[in-house]
Amino acid sequence: MRYRALLLDMDGTLIDSSGGIIACAKEAMEELGIPIPPEDTFHRFIGPPLKECFRIVAGVEDEALLDRAVASYKAHFRDEHIAAGRLYPGWETLLPALKAQGVKLGVATLKFVGFARKTTDHFGLTPLFDAICGSVPEKTPSKEGIIREALAEMGIDEADADEVLMVGDSPYDEEGAAAVGCRFAAATYGFGYLGMEESQIEADALVHSVEELADYLQNS
Repeated sequence: MRYRALLLDMDGTLIDSSGGIIACAKEAMEELGIPIPPEDTFHRFIGPPLKECFRIVAGVEDEALLDRAVASYKAHFRDEHIAAGRLYPGWETLLPALKAQGVKLGVATLKFVGFARKTTDHFGLTPLFDAICGSVPEKTPSKEGIIREALAEMGIDEADADEVLMVGDSPYDEEGAAAVGCRFAAATYGFGYLGMEESQIEADALVHSVEELADYLQNS
């Protein structure tokens, strides 16, 4: 395998966390009196920075209300929301196999880093990862910045970023990987590319399942 490290987005790539995220988002909207949007729009809540989620899905534009919505979401997010998620089939064997081969593994997510670590703890994945990086309250999140942080934690120089494969399910992952110089595999089984033509995706590989990703890694 040509890659010395694998970086994974979390929501929609590693974990199908849609049930818990959507339930928590609705609780925050109800608390603040934000009208609940149609159910078929909530897939867009998976992946973007949290403030953008409320802007995109619920149509909130007022900055003060957006800040309150984010705070409400964080206050409502509980262990039961994490437990509502599921590991995408195939990761339970692929991650340990890569680890055994000496491949460095990391998470680079726009999810708040505390929630991300609770999620990997819940699924028993934390010991497999060399880095778990996500958004922090003090900074405006960017996928590029989080990927750079993850590379640093894994001990990989950015000059060697093309030896790292970022796996993600949205244009945020695609653009972040390109900005840093990582290779990119688009996880089309997630949520971020729904409604897009595959020809619109700039990626080294399009994978429709974790099994397809494993095949790609084996033959790369």
